[in-house]
Amino acid sequence: MARAQSPGYPNASLPKAIQSARAIFEADRRNPIAREVAAKHIGYSGTSGAADKALATLAHYGLTEKVAKGEIKISQLALDIIHPDQPEDRKRALVQAAFSPQVFKDLRERFAGGHVSEGALESYLKRENFLDRAITPVTKAYLETCRFLEQEKAYESGGAGAEKAEESAPSEDGEESQTVFGGARVGDLIQWENGGVLQLERPARVRLVTDDGQWVCVENSETGIPMTEVTVLERAPAAPPPPPPRFAMPERERETALDAGETEWMRNRLGSETKVRLMVSGEMGPKEIGKLIKLLKAQQAVLTDDDEDEE
Repeated sequence: MARAQSPGYPNASLPKAIQSARAIFEADRRNPIAREVAAKHIGYSGTSGAADKALATLAHYGLTEKVAKGEIKISQLALDIIHPDQPEDRKRALVQAAFSPQVFKDLRERFAGGHVSEGALESYLKRENFLDRAITPVTKAYLETCRFLEQEKAYESGGAGAEKAEESAPSEDGEESQTVFGGARVGDLIQWENGGVLQLERPARVRLVTDDGQWVCVENSETGIPMTEVTVLERAPAAPPPPPPRFAMPERERETALDAGETEWMRNRLGSETKVRLMVSGEMGPKEIGKLIKLLKAQQAVLTDDDEDEE
């Protein structure tokens, strides 16, 4: 009987593969070399099962190219990572290499953003007919690769993080698509999918997110929902920004402060403890002065009546 095999997969994470590719490049640049020589460059005594797996991992990431039977060389993609012309070139190359393995490309499409638990990965890989002995190295390599891309800020130039941005990008008609996977916040409208089956009769609003970000709860339910199984259909409306703070001015500054468009037209002392300032907005001519005199006389009459009533 033929021995059961898992689909092809890299046996190590991208940063480890880059380290091996760098060792080969430093020894032989991009010259075609025998696989046995390449194996020695990365620490093996020669060809063996372990060496073959290590070299196959480089090929999965696109860091080496097959030249002829038994010969390989470092790829241009590896060179763009090891010695890029620009920092952005390296980031793009990292994303391309990270998702060159077909299994990682599939995981990226299934779990957008690279934020997924080991349990969810293992469950998915079992359904995809991976053998038990392959599930742990695939899971470890994928999670380490995603963390590496985050550390290198490579998601800004493409990859799973970019896919999330694309999902939230404005469409042609100006509407913004809000569908993302994971990363739910309080107030978001979500759906819960487990094993390919929707678990909520209708989308619901998130009422709680645990401090570790691993679980959410929705309105009218006490059931914890794994963040990795959440699809955000609509983001909660952004809260309006708080009004700018107000800082009290010293009394003297408040006395002299002017509103926009105002000018101080007159300032006089009317007695030992009485002062008057006349603030004007607009023109102040004879007509306006006449009206002001009438207002002052009217106010004088009112105050006079008040004094007489008190007597």
